[in-house]
Amino acid sequence: MKRIISLLLVLSIFAGAVFAQEDDGPDIYEDDFEYLQNGPGDQFLKIELGAIFPLNFGDKLWPGVQATIGYYRFLNQWLALGGEISVSSEFSIGNKALFMVPITFGVMFQPTVKKFEFPIFLTMGIADHTWANATYFPAFTIKAEAGAFYRFTEAWSFGLTTFVMWSVEKARGDYTHGWFETASLAARYHF
Repeated sequence: MKRIISLLLVLSIFAGAVFAQEDDGPDIYEDDFEYLQNGPGDQFLKIELGAIFPLNFGDKLWPGVQATIGYYRFLNQWLALGGEISVSSEFSIGNKALFMVPITFGVMFQPTVKKFEFPIFLTMGIADHTWANATYFPAFTIKAEAGAFYRFTEAWSFGLTTFVMWSVEKARGDYTHGWFETASLAARYHF
């Protein structure tokens, strides 16, 4: 019995040598992984603060302030869907206030160059306009926006944006068209 156990022990030691892998030198690891700043399913929140300029009211409406918050989700590395809500305020010559709250949904196309991102948005929706204690709802709204951002970290990017907004409302049986442009500082949180 001792001979059988000794024989099995010696065979198991030599079996390891028989099935051992030869060393062909250093392993060559080919890494074909490509890091993308944005991929399918990635999301971001954006916050913008800036000035809004009325374009078709002459000198009757002064520039004002605006703020926007939005949410977008990427379908692939260049295309995202989402929505945003803005709040803006301007005053007229007679100190009458125009408040606008557009809620829009749309698409974003974003080319990137290293850490620089250049989003282009096209959104549409409805807006609530309040002018001199009268409310006009709903007003049809279309926004086209472009921006330039620098990706400081994986989670944060900062940049400048501008959008042109067209809004049409029916007031007193007639349609009023408003064109506005903004210039804003923006931050985006990516997750």
